[in-house]
Amino acid sequence: MLKIKNLNKDLGSFKLKNISLQLPEGYIMGLIGPNGSGKTTLIKLIMGLVDYDIGDIKIFGKNVEDSPEEIKNKIGFVYDSLNFYPHVTVKDFKNISNYFYKDFKKSKFDEYLTKFNINEKLKIENLSKGQSAKLMLANALSHNAKLLILDEPTAGLDPIVRKEVLMYLQEFIEGENTSVLICTHNTEDLDRIADYITFINKGEIVFSKDKESLKEEYRIVRGSKEDLEGLSTMISVNHKKYYSEALIKIDSEESYKAMLKSVGEDNIKIPNIEEFMYYYTKRL
Repeated sequence: MLKIKNLNKDLGSFKLKNISLQLPEGYIMGLIGPNGSGKTTLIKLIMGLVDYDIGDIKIFGKNVEDSPEEIKNKIGFVYDSLNFYPHVTVKDFKNISNYFYKDFKKSKFDEYLTKFNINEKLKIENLSKGQSAKLMLANALSHNAKLLILDEPTAGLDPIVRKEVLMYLQEFIEGENTSVLICTHNTEDLDRIADYITFINKGEIVFSKDKESLKEEYRIVRGSKEDLEGLSTMISVNHKKYYSEALIKIDSEESYKAMLKSVGEDNIKIPNIEEFMYYYTKRL
C-alpha cells in the first residue's frame, strides 16, 4: 500500500534522513514522535505537497511523482483543523469535493452527514471541533479512498467523539485493499487500534515495527537503581525517589528468566506506546 525507502529532505535547519517504512494493505500504522521530529514533514512528502531530495515513495505500487492525480484520488487526507473558507456551507464543501475527486459519491457523503448529525446548511465557521473532524472524515470516506492519511485527527476532541472516529477507522480497514496512516500525540488511540508503530525522532526512524512484536520484545522493569544498572539490554532508565524504572529489550529467553529472578514478576510489565516514546526519547 505505502512503501518508503531511504527518503531524505534537507530543510536547512532540519533534515529528514534515510526514512524507510512499509504499510501493508489492511492495517493501521501509527506515526509517533516528539514535536518537531519530522512527522508532519513526512506526511507532506507523502502527499506530494513538498518535493523530497532523494529516496523513493510508492503508493499502490506506483511512484508518487509519476501518477500524482491518480494516487491523490485514492487517498483520503484528514488533518487537525479544517483550513477552508469559513463562510462556505457544508453543502458547498460537498460540491467542491465532488468537483475535485473523480470518484466522489454525494449520496455516500450525505449518509455520513446523517450518521454524524451534521446539517449541510451550517457554515464551516459554525462547526464544532468534533463536527469539523467528522466532516473531514466523511469527505475522506466518500471518494473510494484506499489509503487514509490522518494528521492529529482526534486532537481536542471529547472522548466520545474520539471513540467514534477510531471506530470508523477500524471499519474502514475491514474493506478490501485499504490502509490507514495516522499521526497523533494521543498514543492511547494507537494502543487501541494500531497494528504498526513508526517512531520518528530528530528526522530519523527509531523503529518501525508491528505492535505485537514490540510487546514481545520489550518490558518496563521496576527495581532499585543497582538492580536496573546491571541489566545489559536497558534502553534508558527513569530514577524516581523510592525506585527506578527502565525500558528493557529482551534479547534472549535466558536473560529474561534472569531478570525475572532478579526483580520479580510483579515488577515487570508490557510497555504502552507512550512509554516507548518516553524512554526512547530520553535515550536519544
